[in-house]
Amino acid sequence: MKNFWITIVLLLAIANVSAMAVQRSDVNSPSASGSPQQEAENSDSNNSNNSNDSNGSAELLEAIQVEGPNTVIAGYISGDAFNLGLAELLKEYVNQQGLVNYSKLRRFRLQLNEAVEKFANLAPEVYITWSQPEKVAFWINAYNICILKGIIDNYPIKPSRFMLLFYPPNSVMHIQGLRDKTYFMIMGIQYTLDEIVRDVLLGRFEEPRVLFAVSYGTLSSAPLRPEPYLGKVLEKQLDRQVKNCFANPDFFKINEAGKIVYLSPIFKMYPWHEQLLVKRYGTNRLFRRHEPVDRAALNFVKDYISPANAEFLKKREYSVNYIKYNWRLNEQPSE
Repeated sequence: MKNFWITIVLLLAIANVSAMAVQRSDVNSPSASGSPQQEAENSDSNNSNNSNDSNGSAELLEAIQVEGPNTVIAGYISGDAFNLGLAELLKEYVNQQGLVNYSKLRRFRLQLNEAVEKFANLAPEVYITWSQPEKVAFWINAYNICILKGIIDNYPIKPSRFMLLFYPPNSVMHIQGLRDKTYFMIMGIQYTLDEIVRDVLLGRFEEPRVLFAVSYGTLSSAPLRPEPYLGKVLEKQLDRQVKNCFANPDFFKINEAGKIVYLSPIFKMYPWHEQLLVKRYGTNRLFRRHEPVDRAALNFVKDYISPANAEFLKKREYSVNYIKYNWRLNEQPSE
């Protein structure tokens, strides 16, 4: 009987994905995404100094036509409907700069705990019916919600005297084992934060843009968006997120006089970051004078910066340095 219902879910999900494909083409049409001039303006977003685009966030959420429970099976929910359930939480506690109001979130942690429980209790037989973009969005959201949970459970952060020699007092590095020894339940299985990125987002889906979508709770990691990632517009969300990151001098900058290009330390933060970058972007067609990881990072960056900066990378001589990592907590300033 259980197999019968799972078969029903799969058949209905196929029909649902087909319908979503039609809707997705409508979202990408000129009438949905704006005029060609507006698209051109959006594509040059790396000239902006804002790490998050408030107009883009509103546009993306308005573009979504999310379906709710749509089968006779109790507990079924579409991927985007599940992910959109995080919208209120993120909008309430994350600002447009990607900073979190941890003090307020700690006082109203019930909403966060409920979100964590939803990830823990999602049935795998529901998850397998989702499209790949919905699954990728799910795992990005899972990571970002779980790290909020890990920080809130230890907030305000109590600094270690020894670690103060290396990190600021409000750094997540004072939370022992936050990324590699703290377990979060996802669909009934325990994961560490590192496992979500290394084994799922990079290992299974091989999506390097997630390096600038998951937040490590620091100022040098990806800024959170005050909205959830959603499968239906995931490509646009990820592209905007990466462009906005590289518009920020904390992630990318050029010193023309000194002939130095400064890149985000995220590229070299973990071996698995480097491995996927080299696998996906380690071509010898450009930047051949640079080391493999630097060459891969430059190939990645060139598609998300202004044409003038991209031309500089391709035609000028320079050395590559990595910006010093800022380990301070991604916390909103106290009022």
